[in-house]
Amino acid sequence: MLARLPAPLRAAGLYAGAMVWTKGLGLLLLPVITALLPAAEYGRMEFLCSAAEIAALVAGAGLVDTLYRFGSEPGSAGRRSAAQVAGLALMVSLGGLGLALLLSPLGALLPMPATTTEVALLGVTVALEAAIGVPLAWLRMQGRAAHYAALVVARGTLHSALLALLLWQGFGVAGMLAAGAVGSLLAALALLGSQARSTGIRLAPNAWKHLLAYGLPLTAGGLASFFLGTADRWFLAGTVSAAELGQYALAAKLGLVMAFLTQPFDLWFYPRRIALYGTATGPGQVAKLSATGAAVTLCAAALAALAGPLLIRWATPAAYHGAAGYVPWLCAALALQSLGSLFNIGCYLQRTGRQSLLVNGGAGLVALAAYAVLIPRCGVAGAVAATLLAQAVRLVWFAWLSQRSAPLAYGFGRVALLGLACAAVAALPQLLAPLPTLAMAPAALVCLATLAVRLGLLPRPRLGTARLVLG
Repeated sequence: MLARLPAPLRAAGLYAGAMVWTKGLGLLLLPVITALLPAAEYGRMEFLCSAAEIAALVAGAGLVDTLYRFGSEPGSAGRRSAAQVAGLALMVSLGGLGLALLLSPLGALLPMPATTTEVALLGVTVALEAAIGVPLAWLRMQGRAAHYAALVVARGTLHSALLALLLWQGFGVAGMLAAGAVGSLLAALALLGSQARSTGIRLAPNAWKHLLAYGLPLTAGGLASFFLGTADRWFLAGTVSAAELGQYALAAKLGLVMAFLTQPFDLWFYPRRIALYGTATGPGQVAKLSATGAAVTLCAAALAALAGPLLIRWATPAAYHGAAGYVPWLCAALALQSLGSLFNIGCYLQRTGRQSLLVNGGAGLVALAAYAVLIPRCGVAGAVAATLLAQAVRLVWFAWLSQRSAPLAYGFGRVALLGLACAAVAALPQLLAPLPTLAMAPAALVCLATLAVRLGLLPRPRLGTARLVLG
């Protein structure tokens, strides 16, 4: 049945299957983690991960987007560029491993201190970011969805099994970080081997200059965008208790269900959109697919905002229930972030990543200022409000700059109308008890999908496809 589907749907189905498996394992582990890890330790774990996110942005060096830009060139030129990006990724990862071991003793100086072992293990995972990300991106660009899905499923299964085992044995935060390090190391070895067989891995320092000219501004922009949703932990760490930070971290993790739901589309669309734009009918197709992605994003945000609070109240101890009220707002912030990325292709068609740096840097400064003002006064609520403000600024700025370089008929009015409907549905858990919310959720989601179809944002279901799925 899968083989008879159109290639985009087949790829999206494989991506979705891999994501369902890996994220499903994560959700199944959530009761185990919250039962074996105190809320304060969960908050410390989240703080360490937020620190690692900064390092991961540096370790990635913007190389995935660089691969999308130059690996999309036709024929041998694209494969040569892919080999050069892979070689640069390998060198960045090796340098990152050495740096991680060198800096690991500095964990004791963090606001929520970490041991040398914890920092070293986290550093291994971070350092391998480029070595994993570039080969995975190449698989998506080549339409090798089955190979991609198999590797992601294997890595996720191994990581989850090790995490559960080490946590059960009482290793706590260090055990969780060790599981991630082992999984990342094995994944990097397998993926680099795959890349070497496909394009080769070329160490070409002469080519790194123009690759880094595109990637480094994206890295700097990514560091700036860190302030749009992760730096809040640093401000919160000195303002709220570790238990409150743990609640906020849990809400953020469940809000990421939205990103999980949209990831199959993202994994298929983003590696192809630059090459697609360059075709004769490409601009119109990119605009239509971006609007479809916006509809998927908004509906996914509504679903996550409905499911997250219910899951928190039913699957976690009472100490975590305060997280339920944060989930819809964090879903809204993530939706704004995704929309900004969907409507910014004009900024990524340039020879350098300066426009992306400008937008992410400006929005990051807005977030930083808002965190400094709102978090001391309002705590977690101030962090949420600041993130929403900064993401809205980023979306508007990206769309404006992109439309100047590559004007496309996205249908912003129709997207906004669907967004209002999704916001109304997302508010149900805050207005109703859990059981009435659960009873109303299916009808509400069907109404949203129907509205998206009527607005022309989602394609109308075809009878032939329905028969194929039923068969």
